[in-house]
Amino acid sequence: MRRSVLGVVAFVLIAAMGSAFAQAPITVKVGLEASGTFSWVAYAMKRYGLDKKYGIDLQSVKYATKQASRLALREGTVDIVVDDFIGVVQDRNAGIPVQAVYPYSKATGGVVVRADSPIKTIADLKGKTIAAANLGDKSLLILRALTTTKYGFDPMTDGKVLSAAPPLMTQLLASGKIDAAIPYWHFVARMVGSGDYRDIMNVTDMLSQLGLRTDLPILVVVAREGANPKGVTQFLAALKQTEKQMEADSMSGVWQGILDQKLYSLPDPSLFPAVRKRWEAGLPTTWNQQVIDGLVTLVDQLVKVAGPNVVGVSKLPADAFTTKYAPNG
Repeated sequence: MRRSVLGVVAFVLIAAMGSAFAQAPITVKVGLEASGTFSWVAYAMKRYGLDKKYGIDLQSVKYATKQASRLALREGTVDIVVDDFIGVVQDRNAGIPVQAVYPYSKATGGVVVRADSPIKTIADLKGKTIAAANLGDKSLLILRALTTTKYGFDPMTDGKVLSAAPPLMTQLLASGKIDAAIPYWHFVARMVGSGDYRDIMNVTDMLSQLGLRTDLPILVVVAREGANPKGVTQFLAALKQTEKQMEADSMSGVWQGILDQKLYSLPDPSLFPAVRKRWEAGLPTTWNQQVIDGLVTLVDQLVKVAGPNVVGVSKLPADAFTTKYAPNG
């Protein structure tokens, strides 16, 4: 009888140990840009405890440049980063085994002018001077595709396009040295939120006029192919839930924490609600083969307008993207 009881106890202990091992969290290492919104989500995920809920041990590694993140992916220092949808193809062309596994953000940028500018529509940009972050900026390329196919002009040849950092764009607009600007989305939010500027068209509307899907992600979640597949799936499920809770959170909650933790530099904190609103507008809703096909079509159009050297790739191979890790529901 005693042996029977001891056997049962031993069985229970072994089963409990097996269960504990089975439920051990999976380490997922994410690479973050110091000022990028991916750092917001990683912070919120831990603050909400969603990393633990979804069975992952989230470890963050900050990097200063894209080259540093590429090296980290190549060496396996990180498993997941956020990059633009063309960057993942460039990484693969460079021999880095990665795939885009989920959408991170839709296009929420746009063309900004001074509030008192006579420019009202995209057609009014012909012959004008426009500033963008660089000549390969996705928003600028999409604008060029639109004006070339629908409005009969290319800003590069029927006007002037120059490169400028967003803070400089504001100064150039204010002084009248440029007519319009295409800043990064959060600068658009800040500029429009100040009341001194307005956007004449956002990139989503440009995609619509081009006959493309408006839910195409400009930024995607990129995973190293050697990463634990279950860990990637559970991270994406946690990411999806984190974004939902961030939408529902008050400005005094996780959003204030983002400012307190200096995850975003904002000289005027009163503009943060405008930044948050535009971030929420960029949250993706769909990830399937049709979305991937839409990105392939978009790149085909951009290459026709600007050429592969400016776009960064000659085409977008569909196998650089996968839906197999996408969470259900």
